[in-house]
Amino acid sequence: MFMTGKKIGSLVTERKVKGDVEMYSLVSTADVSILWKAMSAHTVTNLVFKGGVLTESYYEHKENGVVEKYCKLSEDGNGGYAVHHWKKGKFNVSPLASFCLINIYYTEPKDGQKMFSESFGEYITIKKTGPGTYEIKDPAGEKSVYHYTDGRLTETEFHTSIVTVKLKPKA
Repeated sequence: MFMTGKKIGSLVTERKVKGDVEMYSLVSTADVSILWKAMSAHTVTNLVFKGGVLTESYYEHKENGVVEKYCKLSEDGNGGYAVHHWKKGKFNVSPLASFCLINIYYTEPKDGQKMFSESFGEYITIKKTGPGTYEIKDPAGEKSVYHYTDGRLTETEFHTSIVTVKLKPKA
């Protein structure tokens, strides 16, 4: 993970498959000083897919050791999810998801595809902005751009109100 050309952290994803069960994890750490403020951020996401469908996930984001955001979801038995979100409280959303934000690190998306955001507990739309380039705006209004070459992720840009962070996968 880079900001203004300097390495500030890492983002590591892992996928394990056993039969029809897929388990994904994402761990992101960053330590940065912006102007006069130092910040340490740590994000963890764990997901379980069964038969190609998301069955449960947990997202947690800490800043300087304090949990700032979280989103937990599990199947609700009615074709959707029971969600417990840090800001919106408890709610239900449907339908069940087969493509989530974690999948974007492994599979090139399609223009207009609906993707489930594990961190917000809702669906968002992927927009193709050029050859092999896709943009996602999350419900908080922050933009991420994903670049692919031959179907493989080559770079990600996370745009916030004050900085752009770039991530390049290891070869």
